[in-house]
Amino acid sequence: MALVVVIVAGALVAVLAAAGEGGSETDRRRPAGTGSRAVFVGDGPATVGGTAPDFALPGLDGGRVSLSAYAGVPVIVNFWASWCNPCRKEFPLLQAARRAYADAGLEVIGVSYEDIASDARAFAEAQDANWPLARDPGGALAAAYGVRAIPQTFFIDADGTIVSRVFGITSARDLEAEIRKIVITRRH
Repeated sequence: MALVVVIVAGALVAVLAAAGEGGSETDRRRPAGTGSRAVFVGDGPATVGGTAPDFALPGLDGGRVSLSAYAGVPVIVNFWASWCNPCRKEFPLLQAARRAYADAGLEVIGVSYEDIASDARAFAEAQDANWPLARDPGGALAAAYGVRAIPQTFFIDADGTIVSRVFGITSARDLEAEIRKIVITRRH
């Protein structure tokens, strides 16, 4: 029995040592471009005032959705699910805001949270959601952003800084107030 414990402990040490080799911290944090797993870049939970963790997620309808694809523009990252009643109220607000601030380059990225992919697709289709929608299999991105409940929305400026974090958008006016923090409006 003691021999088995020593062998198992030795194997565990070897596995952990091997996992720590093979790349710098930066390399471990780079998003991968393929696969169905959520991959993100970040040193811990996302915080207001900090840089938004980059991610590469499987798209709800295939392909990949990554935050870095929208570098240089203001982005709203919204965690949602088809079973979430407040999310149903937010979707039309997000769609209207995306249209209203299209000239300012505003983009919305929806991240399906703890949902069945087919249910999420059906919900998005019923809501006419025409912005990039991603799945977060295993919840790695939600963990990186510190999301434990939804709806939760992050407002990220063109420099990639998280300007604000909102739990449940209750009105178009509240949403607009948050968007104005990240969008530079063009005046004629």
